[in-house]
Amino acid sequence: MTVEQVRELIRSQSEDYLSTKNDHGITLRQALVPPKLIPIIVQTVRNGRVIGREQTVWLVGKENSEGGYGIVMREDGLQFGLSSGGPGDEHPTLVGWYGGLTSAFLSM
Repeated sequence: MTVEQVRELIRSQSEDYLSTKNDHGITLRQALVPPKLIPIIVQTVRNGRVIGREQTVWLVGKENSEGGYGIVMREDGLQFGLSSGGPGDEHPTLVGWYGGLTSAFLSM
């Protein structure tokens, strides 16, 4: 997807929910950021071992500027999820996939 396609998808999924607040007291409008591609770490467990792999996603929202939760979207635009990370982390880690933009935002 191009940046313009991502912006259009975000616009279409957010236009009716921009003033919706999540449990942290921020609105969807406040959380949205200009989309950019970032690497995240996706962790799975196999045979009792944690395996991490890097995946490129679109960052489309953030809880705050110092870290915390981020709203991410798969490169193909089919799922939104949350990432979590702090200032010292090399890359944020995927928390989980939540379906649409609003579902991910409300899960922050």
